[in-house]
Amino acid sequence: MFIHTIRIAREDYYSSYQTPDFSKPFQATIEVYGQNGKVELTLSPDLSRKVVEIIAEEVAAAGRATAEAMTAEALNVTALPAPKRA
Repeated sequence: MFIHTIRIAREDYYSSYQTPDFSKPFQATIEVYGQNGKVELTLSPDLSRKVVEIIAEEVAAAGRATAEAMTAEALNVTALPAPKRA
């Protein structure tokens, strides 16, 4: 069994040319595939909001980790001796 697709949008928001109504709750749909077929789960607004929060936390953590790694690399490069010119 594996998760194929997770769709998250504001309720009644169907395409990118619309302006989402931020007063409406999130609606998440998850497609799960297994040996016997596909199941599509529609999560409640509360669970959908929790999924959005988890994704936001993970994106922020990944961004922090990337920034820390790039900073460490920059510090290592600046600590190296300058190349000798011929």
